[in-house]
Amino acid sequence: MNKRMQERVDEYYTSKEQIVATLMQIANRIHNPPPSERKMPEQIIAPDITKLKQAHMKLREMGDILGIETQALEI
Repeated sequence: MNKRMQERVDEYYTSKEQIVATLMQIANRIHNPPPSERKMPEQIIAPDITKLKQAHMKLREMGDILGIETQALEI
């Protein structure tokens, strides 16, 4: 394999690893937020739900870019 091809392969796999690391960081933060960001049910307001819907749409767009079928948000 020539040098340019090896560079391309390295870039490809590095990009994939960085995407997975970023998604894991986001997933962990959503699943287990720091105490300062946790909300009691009575503290949840409409903008909180809107933010989650927007984030979900961005993730679906990313899936579309990569050719991955994603699940629609059901709320």
